[in-house]
Amino acid sequence: MNSNNGYILVLWDHSNEAVTSFQHALMLAEKSKFEILIARILKKRKLFESRETFEKEVVEERECLNRKALELEAKFGLLPKTTIALGNFKSAVKKLLDEHHCSLIVCPEHISIHKGLKVNILNEFSSYGEIDIPIIIANNAPRQEHETLEVVVPMEYHPEFKDTIDWVILFSRKYHCNFDFVKPILSDAQPKKELINNIYFTKQVLDNNDIVYGIKTASKMKSFIDDIYDFANKIEANYIMSTTLNYHDYRKNPMFAEMPFICINPRKRKYRSFN
Repeated sequence: MNSNNGYILVLWDHSNEAVTSFQHALMLAEKSKFEILIARILKKRKLFESRETFEKEVVEERECLNRKALELEAKFGLLPKTTIALGNFKSAVKKLLDEHHCSLIVCPEHISIHKGLKVNILNEFSSYGEIDIPIIIANNAPRQEHETLEVVVPMEYHPEFKDTIDWVILFSRKYHCNFDFVKPILSDAQPKKELINNIYFTKQVLDNNDIVYGIKTASKMKSFIDDIYDFANKIEANYIMSTTLNYHDYRKNPMFAEMPFICINPRKRKYRSFN
């Protein structure tokens, strides 16, 4: 994790959802002073495709993106930088992250990259170690901005949850976020033991870093995921932060469309051989 990265990357596809993503990026940029980069990803030229026709399309896409940047400036008061990336979606995004030192990706869940072809970003980047920065899925426009942003973090029992805590520290410092953790009620002995370990780890690390946070216990009267959404709406939270391991469980809930997510991709684990 590199906290010195300088761009918030918005993956752009000219949709209304992309504009919503830009609004989230703008809110976060104002908190952090990072710049915003909007990027349009296009497939590379096909083997038998005319070079002239392809290059003309790229020029048109670049001009269209630059016009859109000016429109965004006129509407929201900030001119983003723009770029066109060519290639396979996954490799193009990784190249953008490396070349422009990005701290976040903000985007719609489904992104149109070229001629109607759509990709789901979390299907591309939810494996261990694929990328090491958060992805914000902007399901809805930002809530009314307060002095600090409110983030709800569902506590998880698996070890990968610990990867979230580094980002809690960064979001607290760079984006002025408050964090409210919600712990589930578990009955199985092993998950319960692992959850207690994660709670202890969370408290120790956040206390040592002077991070203000709260921890509440989920309700017994409803499912954990329903309770997360209800609590987030009750406190008018800006985001739910979750590992990508559980994202699809939250996505199945009808309230998913109302709540933007910060998705944390677990780091690639190193395993030792005991032979």
